Amino acid sequence: MKWEAIEEVLHELGETSQEKWEQLFEKWSDHRWHDHERPSEKTNVLLMDAGFILTDGRANLEALHQWLADHVQTTVSDLYLVSLFPYQSKQQDTAIDSRVQLFEDLGRFTDTFDLIYEMTPEVWNEAQFDLVTVTDELIERLAYGATKIRVHVEAFRGMEPERVKHILKLWRIVMHTYKPNAQLIIANERVDSALIYETEADVVCHFDLSSHVILAFAQADVTRLSDWASQVHPLRADQTYFNFLSSAERDPFEKNLMDADPLAILAAHSVLLSLQGIPLIDYRTLFGVTQPIEQEDLVRALKRNPDRLRVYEGILSQLNVKRLQPALSPYTDQEIVRLDRRVFAVKRKHQGETLLLLTNMSEETVQTDCEGTSLFTEEWMSHVTLRPYEYVWLKQTHTGE
Repeated sequence: MKWEAIEEVLHELGETSQEKWEQLFEKWSDHRWHDHERPSEKTNVLLMDAGFILTDGRANLEALHQWLADHVQTTVSDLYLVSLFPYQSKQQDTAIDSRVQLFEDLGRFTDTFDLIYEMTPEVWNEAQFDLVTVTDELIERLAYGATKIRVHVEAFRGMEPERVKHILKLWRIVMHTYKPNAQLIIANERVDSALIYETEADVVCHFDLSSHVILAFAQADVTRLSDWASQVHPLRADQTYFNFLSSAERDPFEKNLMDADPLAILAAHSVLLSLQGIPLIDYRTLFGVTQPIEQEDLVRALKRNPDRLRVYEGILSQLNVKRLQPALSPYTDQEIVRLDRRVFAVKRKHQGETLLLLTNMSEETVQTDCEGTSLFTEEWMSHVTLRPYEYVWLKQTHTGE
């Protein structure tokens, strides 16, 4: 443990008892720690309800793992598991701590996916908050497979912002000590105070992408979306954003669309994947199902509904293309291009290549002067024409600037 760095933050927090902290770190000293890869273009996150797959009406983590391993493992790198607590353990396990039982059951996922966990509860109150206990829970999540941990700063009710900042700083040091590539994801819906906490984050959540995308579709005009994306301030080189169209706290994206046309849903995800940051896909959008479902029923639902299948296959196709392009690393910069009020356009560069990602957010056909090699078909395209809601990702070679 980096005790000097820890001690400095504890002093800032007014934590004077070194003994209890030493006992905490001693508790985890014999654990076999395994680091994971740093986020890259291969990092695609799937928001997943832990109780989504049922067997005879009961949530089945083993069946969920098997389904995901069979259908998305080659495309999705991370599972952002929600609805984990409280965990309903098997009847014969009633003598086992439910949280410990949960982490043991989740162990099967860690060889297949990286895991993102939430810190709970949803609200911490200053009088009830025990920093040692909660830090132990954070370390426990790391020990049981988490590579990324999301903390919502609004959960720290009644605490001074400076104290919250020191707590986040402590947790980030602890996480990076055990797993140098671990990521502390900080969520803060209050834009006015977001900058206070960003310095302590590895990853910063964006909450307003969805509303701008919905507005662009409604108006068939990307001006405000492009303005917003242009004004996103750059982070440190070792930081990135967390981008999503819907989240655990919100309805699935398509529920808020005026027109839930599969083409519009895929166009929205083209926008999502074109932006700098780690993208999150909502399982409710990917599978077209909002409630827990028996595994056999999910298979039948996808096969029988062509719109649902089109969205499922289209999103996976986008993710598979993205994960092969270093220019789409969450750490490469973005440049918003103004081509046409109906087309959202982003440039992403890596070494000698430029990617130009075009998304038509209108029901009109749009002519452009753009050219390049399609990342989907590997064919050369010139004077690209975009049909309604069509997206085209182009690779353009350049010779330095």
